[in-house]
Amino acid sequence: MKESKKLQNLIQLDKQYLFQNYGTRLPVCFTHGKGCILFDQDGKRYIDFFAGIAVNSLGYNHPVLNKVLHSQVNKILHSSNWYFNKEQIEAAMLLSKTAFPGKTLFTNSGTEASEAAIKLARKFGLSQSQKKYHIISFTNSFHGRTFGAMSATAQEKIHSGFGPIVPGFIYVPFNDTAAFKKTVKKYKGKICAVITELIQGEGGIKIADSSFIKEIDTVTKENNILFIIDEVQTGIARTGKMFAFQHYNITPDVITMAKGLGGGVPIGAIHTKDFLVDYFPKGTHGTTFGGNHLATAAAKAVLETLSKETALNNIRKTGELIIKELSLMKSKYPKLIVDVRGIGLHIGVELSIPGQPLVLEALQKGLVINCTAEKVIRIMPPLTISTKLVKEGLLVLDSIFAGATV
Repeated sequence: MKESKKLQNLIQLDKQYLFQNYGTRLPVCFTHGKGCILFDQDGKRYIDFFAGIAVNSLGYNHPVLNKVLHSQVNKILHSSNWYFNKEQIEAAMLLSKTAFPGKTLFTNSGTEASEAAIKLARKFGLSQSQKKYHIISFTNSFHGRTFGAMSATAQEKIHSGFGPIVPGFIYVPFNDTAAFKKTVKKYKGKICAVITELIQGEGGIKIADSSFIKEIDTVTKENNILFIIDEVQTGIARTGKMFAFQHYNITPDVITMAKGLGGGVPIGAIHTKDFLVDYFPKGTHGTTFGGNHLATAAAKAVLETLSKETALNNIRKTGELIIKELSLMKSKYPKLIVDVRGIGLHIGVELSIPGQPLVLEALQKGLVINCTAEKVIRIMPPLTISTKLVKEGLLVLDSIFAGATV
């Protein structure tokens, strides 16, 4: 992909002034967007099938979100959690309405939400027994990169090079009900919580079996263990329901969220059943910026917009179209495409070859996609995407698959 002089200059400055922990960035700098279209430093147009890792839930320059943000900027951005915050209360009310009745604690990110959930679970367990602090998580999970969240993440590559991780985490194979029940029995009286994603995003769009989740729900209830569902990537309508757990007909004790919650404004949260508020009394947890006026005004606008049935119907309709067309491509390119899976607009295409070269080719052709777990193309467009743009993006994807060497 040929780099313009503008981009070459940005690359040099990036290397000169920034940590290189993200490796070699993709050769583009987006400068603005409209709807589900992005434009780069040279004015080139791109269809967005990635939404900034499922963050830009309303796309770009959405009129409702823009109006709310401009209005809030002209009033107040931040005061402190020492004071009442109208926007924070209104956003929390919407979470109780769209998820389940309960209490919300706002954070700045998904990782911070994971940390808060881990602390809450430990406080809950240790209030019953000094042995009850272990947390079960599942292989190929991802819950964040700070020490607690990293330790909950059952991937060695995430732990590597950082020394001893936080003790007390038990890793069980994902979707293995027998192994889960065996582990609970082995650690009886020592487990305070189970944390899982319902669709493993960084793990390759692996979907939890309904029977597996139902068993976790039953076992945690029977053993007074908290059930935490990580909705950071799947929450806020990404799967065609406001939260992925609603596909499974269960209600967890805790959900974590971030990414799409602010439509691009940094914000995270945990939302819990009412009884858990007693385990975070004054001084046990806090955040300076978490849930400030700007962030929660954004969250309120996003929640109000995406909880409408018309919005949810669009997500389901466009998601079904993408999966249908990708399944046809699987028949067309059987040596290349191993599997197509997903719910709503959280979709993965597993390939027989590494996916990153195809990501670069897509970028060159004006389509933004992502590769996770080495061989899984991840498709997560803004939730407002139209059928017309979906079809245009799929034509680009089809051309890339057609030229792939297996």
